[in-house]
Amino acid sequence: LHNFFLKDNSAVIQEYLAKFSHLIAFHDPDLANHLAGISFIPELFAIPWFLTMFSHVFPLHKILHLWDKLLLGDASFPLFVGLAILRQLRDTLLASGFNECILLFSDLPEVDMERCVNDSIEMYCSTPRSVTYRQHEYQPPPQSKSSEVNADLEMTPIPVSELQSEFCPRISAANLLELLDLQHIKYSRPKVIVVDIRSSEEYNRGAVPNSVNIPFSTVNISERILPTSPETAHLQNNKGKVIAIVGSRGPSMPQFAEVLVKSSFPRVCTLHRGIQVLRSANILVVPGAM
Repeated sequence: LHNFFLKDNSAVIQEYLAKFSHLIAFHDPDLANHLAGISFIPELFAIPWFLTMFSHVFPLHKILHLWDKLLLGDASFPLFVGLAILRQLRDTLLASGFNECILLFSDLPEVDMERCVNDSIEMYCSTPRSVTYRQHEYQPPPQSKSSEVNADLEMTPIPVSELQSEFCPRISAANLLELLDLQHIKYSRPKVIVVDIRSSEEYNRGAVPNSVNIPFSTVNISERILPTSPETAHLQNNKGKVIAIVGSRGPSMPQFAEVLVKSSFPRVCTLHRGIQVLRSANILVVPGAM
């Protein structure tokens, strides 16, 4: 883990834990909602996991099997191991309050290591790569300069305080375009649903092909209630796909995303840098022409 063991590693660890919180919400919104509701945050239990690569909690004969996989993965893979542990403890966690959770993690129950490894791999492979982007992650030098990459479509550093204020992860425009696969090169059907939360007027001037428009103004943010509409029904009917929230930069995207998570929608993320970044990709079209 790059820079994890610096003398001043606070920012590195806080960013890693923020990503862990985002991934819990991404893969298990009900568990994320419960843990947030009782203020049981990863800082209370996960730091020793990541600092010791789980040797703090597992016996040697189990940790060796896990390390075989960790050594083959990238720096984000331990996050998914942590998720897999929570998945096995899920029923107990959902039935527990803050004090019970503290006691649970002080003496961790038996964990099925084979299942843990398999679940980790499954969640890792099904998670868009940019969702786990960290500015403190080691970035290898580019292997080739032959292909031009639009840097505007990639992730850029996000202040830790901003990450901690958001309930859901972000996805890069490049990753979103890959999942949309508008040319149907990789997928027969898109792997993502794009929810445009701008006003109807803005949406009708240019939007992502096949996106749905649920204006931010129609959502009861304080009560976390979605409007009753065909677009909302479309989301319900496609639960399980990645849901990417797009809109203008600002607090509206993370707020809308949190409403979806509070409504038990999994795999919710927001578009990094907002819909403006997609203009450079020249994919916005007039909805009537979709």
